[in-house]
Amino acid sequence: MSYTTTHVVSENNHFIVLFKPQGVSVHNQTPSLLEYVKAEKKPEHFVNRLDFETSGLVVIAQNENLHEPLQNSLHKGVKKYSALLRGALAIDEGAKILWNWPISDKAEGRRNPQGDKQNLKAAETEIKLIRKNKYFSQVEIVLKSGRQHQIRKHSAMAKHPIVGDNRYNEEKYNLKIANMYQEKRMQLEAESLEFQFKNEKYKFELKTLDLDKFFLK
Repeated sequence: MSYTTTHVVSENNHFIVLFKPQGVSVHNQTPSLLEYVKAEKKPEHFVNRLDFETSGLVVIAQNENLHEPLQNSLHKGVKKYSALLRGALAIDEGAKILWNWPISDKAEGRRNPQGDKQNLKAAETEIKLIRKNKYFSQVEIVLKSGRQHQIRKHSAMAKHPIVGDNRYNEEKYNLKIANMYQEKRMQLEAESLEFQFKNEKYKFELKTLDLDKFFLK
């Protein structure tokens, strides 16, 4: 199975789990998941969404009546991401920290990732350090809330923006990394979903983000 193409990870009577590659929109741009499900004659009831630049798992309800209950289940469940951050986090490998700065629920920019004061809402992002060197930190992220660009904003506010993030990291830095490692994409992936629905427990995991090249000696 190619991890550069959209494909079905799992399907049952209640929902479909799709893998969305980086550089594919959910529905606003071309190529998109919407185009894919239309071509495959599958439903269009997207339960969660990912940024164009982010790869990972997206859930689609099999019918409109299941959409809101599935949203509630995902909200109560566990959503894990993998990311490569700029610089070395000041914690030990295996340790966790919580970023809980309030942020807006809008797309912002590098100069003010948090957003305007009147638009701020509570947000929590749990970070676990997997490994680091002088230049990068690989982290596992659990979203405790669901604000727009939450991981990207919190990373930028912590002074460790996501490598390859063209909105919240510096263009000059991203170009340098792209040239050094032959890798242009934003290094963020929604790799795991765990939730309960209709008395059944589900866990879906697909890890395609290969960060080894950034940690070679």
